[in-house]
Amino acid sequence: MSTPMREGRKADTDRRRQRVVKALNTAAQSGSPISVSGIARQAAVDRTFLYRHRDLLALVHAAELEPAGQDAAGAAPVSRISLQADLANAQARNARLGGRVQQLERRLS
Repeated sequence: MSTPMREGRKADTDRRRQRVVKALNTAAQSGSPISVSGIARQAAVDRTFLYRHRDLLALVHAAELEPAGQDAAGAAPVSRISLQADLANAQARNARLGGRVQQLERRLS
């Protein structure tokens, strides 16, 4: 049984979904960073809307992992995965250097 209130809520949900998809496409084409908060802000919806609609959330997460377009200088695109790998390498190096510092401090004392 369909009521006018239910139909209105469904129409509102459909409009919000369209705004999310449009915001996602715009962000992907412009090469701007993609995040759940950013897309929700651009689409003028709450983040909870994205978390309630798992298919939209999956689209946002998939777009986050896509490499960004090339910049004006023509440099190679940087992906989220490559940045995470760089961060992990830097953290490992930091841990090694911290261990070396402790070893040297023990030798000095």
